[in-house]
Amino acid sequence: MDVKDEFNQIMQEAAQVSIATLTVDGQAPDVRIVLFVYLPETHQLLFMSGADSPKIAQIAAHSAAAFTTQSVSDQKYARAKQAKVQKVTPTEAMKTAYFAKFPTSAAYAAHSEFFTVDFNSADVTADNQTETITF
Repeated sequence: MDVKDEFNQIMQEAAQVSIATLTVDGQAPDVRIVLFVYLPETHQLLFMSGADSPKIAQIAAHSAAAFTTQSVSDQKYARAKQAKVQKVTPTEAMKTAYFAKFPTSAAYAAHSEFFTVDFNSADVTADNQTETITF
């Protein structure tokens, strides 16, 4: 399987991603685990967070981020070091993709915000080898 296929498999199989951003004061990284869906057309991650969550203030103060997916099938994972997080108003297609993967999350949507994670490249680890994919 080539690296692009490995990446797509990981992004479809993984349900959680660890996203690191800076604290509001910019003094330390802060990591959180969120449910996500990968949007292959735009090479973005989409996640939802409670409207009162402290991470919303962190993202508003500092959009720089890094992420790693959970490990899937035989220790495969993807990660990006130079990503950007931003609050978005999701399109119907985005919401459909998210709620298709996480149907019970729809109940929380009215009290949540949606965010995308944009990235231009990712490291893909599979079969004890790491390769970089660029979009």
